[in-house]
Amino acid sequence: MKRLLAVAFLTVTLSSLLFPQSLAEIAQKERERRAALKGKKATVITNASLAKLRKKPALETPPAPPASVTEQVTSSEGTPAIPAELQEPPAAALPSADRPVPADLKARQERWEKAKEYVELLTLKMGSLWQQFYGLEDMTTKDAVQQSIAETFIKLQSAQEEETLARQDLEKFLGQQKRDPDSSIWIR
Repeated sequence: MKRLLAVAFLTVTLSSLLFPQSLAEIAQKERERRAALKGKKATVITNASLAKLRKKPALETPPAPPASVTEQVTSSEGTPAIPAELQEPPAAALPSADRPVPADLKARQERWEKAKEYVELLTLKMGSLWQQFYGLEDMTTKDAVQQSIAETFIKLQSAQEEETLARQDLEKFLGQQKRDPDSSIWIR
């Protein structure tokens, strides 16, 4: 044990003797460092400057591009890469200009569109609430925002379920109309 301690002490002592740095060398390096920083501007942050600071949102989401601008991404087979539940009804199932739209179809389409719009609205609200939550410092206010987030999340889940049911109902109706050749529907 004593031998190991002596070897460690000698190693440290000898290495410090091999590479000594004088006070003059240290001072010269510090002068060079300061000279290099001389032309640069330094920003001093004080309590007064922090008090004037205005909070900005931590996350800003840009608005979605219009549907006409966005291109549909396709896979290597040429089929849409968008999941089936997110796709619009096929164009062949939509009414032509010369044939009337059945009331049932119109009602189902309106129900689905309103459900989609409500889901989008709640999704935006969730993003806004999370942004507000992370931007606050007061814990009592954060608790209120957390409560709003929880309530909005429950509403969003039920709205997503409603949107899925409305879409499935519309697709089922369109599928029935395609199979029924005797109906006076606009299917091509």
